[in-house]
Amino acid sequence: MENNEEEKDENSYPKITRLNEFQSNHKYIFRLCLLGDSFVGKTSILTKYSDGEIPKKYNSTIGVDFKVITLELNDIITKIHIWDTAGQERFKSITVNYFKNSHGFIFVYDITNRESFENLNNWIDLAFQNNQNHFINFLIGNKCDLENDRKVSIEEGKNFAEKKKFIFLETSAKDNININKVFEFFTYKLICYFQKNESKYESTQGERLTEANDISIDEDNNEKNNKTGCKC
Repeated sequence: MENNEEEKDENSYPKITRLNEFQSNHKYIFRLCLLGDSFVGKTSILTKYSDGEIPKKYNSTIGVDFKVITLELNDIITKIHIWDTAGQERFKSITVNYFKNSHGFIFVYDITNRESFENLNNWIDLAFQNNQNHFINFLIGNKCDLENDRKVSIEEGKNFAEKKKFIFLETSAKDNININKVFEFFTYKLICYFQKNESKYESTQGERLTEANDISIDEDNNEKNNKTGCKC
């Protein structure tokens, strides 16, 4: 990949192909975390991307959910492990464990919910306090299909992202707006970064999280083991 590839924006990155999740000849494994208040649409964004549909029932994520996607860009095969973290305060002691090895974060707010935008700094502080090696970060304004109910302007989102040096997009899981772009462009940016910084990628592989579903939390906030033998 040429160096000038990194200068491409989210509208001009190379074609990325999704492959069978069990393909093993990958060069990179990237770990991404979705963060934000409850009901901003994190689970809908992830489910729309991974399964092509949004959940029929909108329940809060209990603890952490997890998906693995395999992508190919310019003959470089990459697995992305995507962690959908719960937005409730009572789960923060659990979810921060998944921040530590993340290569980057996707901070999500609801454009119709002003409070979810105002709470972003809390999520950013929590993430960065628990991860000193976050390389690429996105800011996502979700539910852009609800324009008539908008409480956060596009300019506010852009300005916030620029100050934080994040990449900004607005999305709609319902109308499938920019959903693929979020994860594909994120993957592209990480590949570009680590092709120039291979030693940094190797250093991120020293500490690995345990199996994706080793920890789950029931509705009473009781911790229990739920090993499913994920071989990703």
